Amino acid sequence: MKKFATVILTALCATAIATAQPTDQPSAYAPQAAPAQAAAPIDAQPAAEAQTNDAMPIDEQPVPAPKKGNIGIGAKTSFIFGNFWGFKDLSDGLDEPSGFGGDFGATLRFDIIDGLNFSPEIAFRFLNLNHEDEEDNLYRSYNQMFIDLAFFMRGSITNTFYLEVGPQISINVHGSYKIDGGMEFEHIEQAPVELGINIGAGYYVLDNLSIGFRWYMGFNEVFPDVKYYYDEDFKPGKDDNSSWSTLNLKGAHTMMYKIGITYWFI
Repeated sequence: MKKFATVILTALCATAIATAQPTDQPSAYAPQAAPAQAAAPIDAQPAAEAQTNDAMPIDEQPVPAPKKGNIGIGAKTSFIFGNFWGFKDLSDGLDEPSGFGGDFGATLRFDIIDGLNFSPEIAFRFLNLNHEDEEDNLYRSYNQMFIDLAFFMRGSITNTFYLEVGPQISINVHGSYKIDGGMEFEHIEQAPVELGINIGAGYYVLDNLSIGFRWYMGFNEVFPDVKYYYDEDFKPGKDDNSSWSTLNLKGAHTMMYKIGITYWFI
């Protein structure tokens, strides 16, 4: 019996030794760790970068602000206050004639560089000046009409504010000189052409609408050939058919202040 028990015990020990495993070996039934994720292939990285550099969809791209064209066409009109100045010897008691007028016409714009353009203008202008002769109790008026050709260089100070300067050629198309609004007085002839300069500034209220102020000064005399009736050199009977006046108009020049608006069609 003892021998049988010994045999059984020996068999169990041998079986236990044969099936035993080291402690550092994982068990067949132990959960296995997930394999490490493979590194992304090198060739895949440029593709990913290329994706990030793709252009934005058209509907998501910012829209640039519209720009004005290099050539512009517009219409203008102005309100004018003007006067004659520079008389050498105007009669005592007489103020320099002054009054109001206006003009209207067309203008062009040619962009030279950013912020600088050339702008020629053509306009029809009327100017009605007058003064009162208190000594003779007379009211004298000077009604004139011109075709003005002006040539401006215009520089932008900001996006909306600009300065301008340019010469002007005025062609006299009509002149009427009356006393008390009635008959023509004396025999006055005005210079056929007047030269002057405009200096001004303006502001764009809208992209295509601007308001401006201009100061004009004439260079040449308005009545260069008008003789003074009471001058020692005047010869009645002989000079009556020439241009003459009972006022000494020598030295008269034109000065104007204009407030106007310009609408740009293009």
